[in-house]
Amino acid sequence: MNVRLLQISDSALPISGYTHSWGLEAAIAGGRVNDPEALERWARHWLRHSLGPLEGVLVASACRAAPAEDVADLLALNELAEASVVPPSTRRASREMGEQLLALGATWAWAAAGLAPILRAVPEGHPGWHHPVAFGLVGAAAGGSPEEVLTAYLHQATLGMVGAGVRAIPVGHTHGQQVMAYLHDDITDVAADVLAREPETAGAGCPAYEVLCDEQTRLYARMFRS
Repeated sequence: MNVRLLQISDSALPISGYTHSWGLEAAIAGGRVNDPEALERWARHWLRHSLGPLEGVLVASACRAAPAEDVADLLALNELAEASVVPPSTRRASREMGEQLLALGATWAWAAAGLAPILRAVPEGHPGWHHPVAFGLVGAAAGGSPEEVLTAYLHQATLGMVGAGVRAIPVGHTHGQQVMAYLHDDITDVAADVLAREPETAGAGCPAYEVLCDEQTRLYARMFRS
């Protein structure tokens, strides 16, 4: 078991992931999600049609590029994220979480040596590393294979979505854990599906999530930043 991957997948990691719901709060406000069953459906569709095909592809690609210290490829992946994460609030969240994850990783002895040569080669004016690319970098430094790192990323992101539902719907913690258990096969299936995809294929296929992320910024009152 790779305990380093467990650490970077921990929902308690101080990178502000808990402050985002990725449009779920807008869906709750609109009456689309209001119970554990609806939360399960929401998380499953988000995982399969938005998270996996875009961020999942970037995570696996970054993990493959990191050991070779291929900065050009990593920067290209980051540019793909910048162009493909459409809602401004979600794009900012992705950069903030990525930068905070790398800043944290740079303080860990097991990650710092692998990250240093890549981060030193970043040109001036770089807008900031997006979370999936940063996770792939730190996951590679942790010694994880692309499959392990990708699966860990999908799991922690799905757990974050379910955790947002537990707080915002609200759904009991027991129901939240049941929802996660029901999604395990989906996480495994999505990981297997996107693992070997080329970066050029990365892209979300569900504009409804992007619309809701944008709507969330205009809610009268809200718990989450995106």
